[in-house]
Amino acid sequence: MKIPTLHWTRPRKLTLALAAVTMAGCAQWKATPPSPHESRGLPAASVAADATVMDIIFWPLPDALPASDIDAGADPLEILWRDTDELAVDAKTRTALQANGLRAGRIDHIEQLLDRIGIPQPDDPAQKLLQQAAVSSDIASSQHRLPFRDGQQEEFAIRQTSKESQSVVIRKGKDSIGRTLQQPQFLLTLQARPSDDGRVRIRTWPRIEHGPFRQSYVSTDQVIRTNMQREQWVLRELLIDTPLDQNQSLLIAPLKDPFGLGKQILTAARPDGTTERVAILIRVARKPQPAL
Repeated sequence: MKIPTLHWTRPRKLTLALAAVTMAGCAQWKATPPSPHESRGLPAASVAADATVMDIIFWPLPDALPASDIDAGADPLEILWRDTDELAVDAKTRTALQANGLRAGRIDHIEQLLDRIGIPQPDDPAQKLLQQAAVSSDIASSQHRLPFRDGQQEEFAIRQTSKESQSVVIRKGKDSIGRTLQQPQFLLTLQARPSDDGRVRIRTWPRIEHGPFRQSYVSTDQVIRTNMQREQWVLRELLIDTPLDQNQSLLIAPLKDPFGLGKQILTAARPDGTTERVAILIRVARKPQPAL
């Protein structure tokens, strides 16, 4: 399984997590992020013309808009939904998401909202480093820019692996499906595929890894490879499949009054008793370039 650079996907030493800060932190969204090769004097890696370039950001939302904003004190989630076209997600999926405490839709110009709402930054440099290393918060707080080949699949950790067992309940129609999972970790799977109409079809769904790692063997013509993995619960009933044009974004966020899976994966209790909320943004930064 290939998992892109994250602040965490498995428990690792703190030094490794801190080292990753320089590559994927909570910096403001930039149109062209610096290449990790620049500081080494190496040429930047080229992106294939037929690849879709995607921005994926886990966005910690402030509790209210700043005093300088025209809607000072308003809930940022309400501002986001004003500019979000929820009809871009089919009705059946919207119903399934809302039954599990989630909403999703398409935003045409997320850059303006990012500048307006902002990404919270702690004043204390040490606290900022810990937050960027994802050890001061249980929810992901990161951004990535990655090329996606046609049908390529990537996965992103939404939360750290739980240290204890958790009960997870999924609403499916009129039924509730509940399971108690050992040390679960919530992940987001993302896939991009060019459409015939010139847009990019985004498919994304959550899944949960849980239980102990188990060893298996994968045989090919040349070698037998050892594979270590945990059990998986793929939540296909919450799959979102929607087309996006260049610079359009898919927003996934918990409801204003979070409950169910939305509350479990995208909110956390702060030490002061308030609730931290994280929205997921998936943006098409560049569509595949047509061959000349």
